[in-house]
Amino acid sequence: MELSEVVEKIVKDEVKNHKENFRFREPILGFASAEDPLYSQLSQIIGNKQLHPKDIMADAKTIIVYFIPFSLEIIKKIQGQKNIVQEWSDNYTSTNILLGRISDILKNELTNRGISVATEPPTNNYDPIQLNAKWAHKSSAVIAGIGTFGLNRLLITKSGTAGRLNSLIINEEIEPTKRDDKSSYCLYYKTGKCKVCVEKCPSGALSTDGFDRFRCNAYLDGKNIHDLQQGCGMCSSGPCAAKGFI
Repeated sequence: MELSEVVEKIVKDEVKNHKENFRFREPILGFASAEDPLYSQLSQIIGNKQLHPKDIMADAKTIIVYFIPFSLEIIKKIQGQKNIVQEWSDNYTSTNILLGRISDILKNELTNRGISVATEPPTNNYDPIQLNAKWAHKSSAVIAGIGTFGLNRLLITKSGTAGRLNSLIINEEIEPTKRDDKSSYCLYYKTGKCKVCVEKCPSGALSTDGFDRFRCNAYLDGKNIHDLQQGCGMCSSGPCAAKGFI
């Protein structure tokens, strides 16, 4: 079995056999080369210092990325009238735990094969003052060809944007996933007619001109949500929630 197949089987089996598998749809996986020139351009593209895979692992060769889409049921919930949906928070928390478990299992399996692995947390891996991260899982997902950025500044995959993702760096070659640099899964970027994510953003942080992360964070921290809730999900609740527009 090829290494890519081993990785894919572990990720998909963990989701399928999860005790709360009703929360998820089938994962999407991709692989990026640590030599991809886009990694050297990310700091300029994003606007703050981004770590190159080789900054984290000197002999890095491949970045493994996996995205776990949320169920259609939770998507229906966030596409309703409420800004704060408890089911979204429950899915968010449960998926973060699952991402960590998958990361540990992959790390153990790959280490047993003599492969070095470096990981970053799937969430809360950002500077609490500047609210930016030096390692962007979303950027690696785009480089690995499993999605594109949307107007909502989120990753949109063929299974939509409502979900969670993680990435790992290894010092073993896996053939990179092909990507189409000329295409976008975002309906706004394709037609200019969809701005649902902007219209539904309750904080006004999202616009066609950009995203104010400080305003978004202030809304979330301003007791507009319960301390145990994770986000509002509105930027993931447009037509692209469950599918990307090819």
